[in-house]
Amino acid sequence: MNWLPYWLRHYRRADLPGDVSAGVIVTLLLVPQGLAYALVAGLPPEAGLYASLLPLLLYAFSGRSHAQSVGPMAVTSLLVAATLSRLAAAGSDDYLLAAIWLALLSGAMLFLFGLLRLGFLADALSQPVLAGFTAASALLIVLSQLAPLAGFRAGGASLPDIAQAFFAHVAAFNPLALLLGLTALLGLVLARRYLAGLLHAIGLASGAARTLSRTAPMLVVLGGLLAVTLAGWQSQLPVVGVVPGGLPSLRLAALPSLGLAPLVMPAFFIALINYVQSLSVAQMLAAPRRETIDPDRELLALGLCNLGAGLSGGFPVTGGLTRSVVNADAGANTQLASLITAVLMVLLLSTATGLLANLPLAVLAATIIASVAVMIDFSALRAAWRTERADAVAFAVTFLLVLALGVDAGIVAGVVISLSVWLMRSSRPHIAVLGRVPGTEHFRNVLRYHTEPLPGVLLLRVDESLFFGNARHVGNAIEQLAAASPDCHSLLLVMSAVNRLDMTALSMLERLDDGLAERGIRLHLAEVKGPVLDVCKRAGLAARFDGRLHLSTHIAIQQLCPGSDYQI
Repeated sequence: MNWLPYWLRHYRRADLPGDVSAGVIVTLLLVPQGLAYALVAGLPPEAGLYASLLPLLLYAFSGRSHAQSVGPMAVTSLLVAATLSRLAAAGSDDYLLAAIWLALLSGAMLFLFGLLRLGFLADALSQPVLAGFTAASALLIVLSQLAPLAGFRAGGASLPDIAQAFFAHVAAFNPLALLLGLTALLGLVLARRYLAGLLHAIGLASGAARTLSRTAPMLVVLGGLLAVTLAGWQSQLPVVGVVPGGLPSLRLAALPSLGLAPLVMPAFFIALINYVQSLSVAQMLAAPRRETIDPDRELLALGLCNLGAGLSGGFPVTGGLTRSVVNADAGANTQLASLITAVLMVLLLSTATGLLANLPLAVLAATIIASVAVMIDFSALRAAWRTERADAVAFAVTFLLVLALGVDAGIVAGVVISLSVWLMRSSRPHIAVLGRVPGTEHFRNVLRYHTEPLPGVLLLRVDESLFFGNARHVGNAIEQLAAASPDCHSLLLVMSAVNRLDMTALSMLERLDDGLAERGIRLHLAEVKGPVLDVCKRAGLAARFDGRLHLSTHIAIQQLCPGSDYQI
């Protein structure tokens, strides 16, 4: 039985009530989300329900988070729409097949990355860039749903395209659909602000009241469905229409006529965004329980989930923040809650899809707007502006590029910006001139501390690893500092902050040693870390600096200033 997940092999009866309640409540949230996110992706509504089924089962047996709920997500759906809108007509067979293959390709990539233990890929997007991307994507989703809210269709994957399509079709707006949509949106906003307090006031515990208030989207959907059905409005405004009943068949979809080549890069970026999102949610849920999440295991699990989504006719999925938080708040102790949700989804697909036919699209648009609007968050921008202006610029540039170019181009821009900011910072590392703190063995930046001079010795510390991106700048900066110290006979380079050396940096140190020697200055190294010293030994640099490699700065200065009053 070792093939069973840990939670199932050690299941406790006391966990059952919380898992059951969480499974039921998440189902009430997942149904409108699945339908709505299929709408965002430009896919038939059943695709959202199919993508909400098998991934739940697969994650329950392969993932490690106790409350992660895997399924469609708003940003992922927008990415699918942005990718496919350029490749096929919405509603065509090619469009649906391409969406399925996006799930299969991204799932295969994630699973392969997990096998190769490439969990560090989550670091390809910095937090400010990810926050800017998420805020801009959420704004695009809200804007893209204004047309369905008003009862007509309009496309677009960027702000200019959405605005152009909206104004080109605005004359076709449906007053009845707009009324229903605005009513639903108002109800959702009021429920978010006041429903939990109202339920608590009538006697529910605060936790239960907060959890039940998050099922408001399902209540609004049911209200819209009943209104249209009882009033006979189904022919007067856009509705979901017939949703095929029965479970999806597991099969490998046919290839779209456009082939797979145009889908490979979009699938990679969708996989990256989904992985970052899923891992972030899993780590957030694990923190209060003092649990650890294995990034490589999450890659494998999310890969399986996306493969399952593709094989069952769905589109790319990830760990959804809203669903996962609701799952945890509703009492989920293990992944049994997801299994219960999956069972209830099976019952819905098998028996009750006919009830969804009269659901107005305007109400689904309202649920999307209400759930996604909270993601338009600029708190990260304000925090970055106070602490690190480069991060604030990265947030702002990513945000504007996503709005102007769309989310697919925005992801590429986000990765480039993240790497560019890192390279910019690493290529111009801080170099401190050090002095001794009087009466101690400590050496600190002369600009920050009161220090005493060391006659004839220039003491420098480079606060960064040395590699091809900064070797030239560091070498030039050290030579300039040496040239500005005419009485210097020894230059001690403190390498306590250097964790890595590459071939370019090794060559720079050799050239620096030769250049300083021509000026009559001997270069010494201190506090070289073990792994860095191993590289130096293999490259022959340790032999070159024999007698000039010092265990500590204190020992080096004692040898370089033997007759001074430095001796303690």
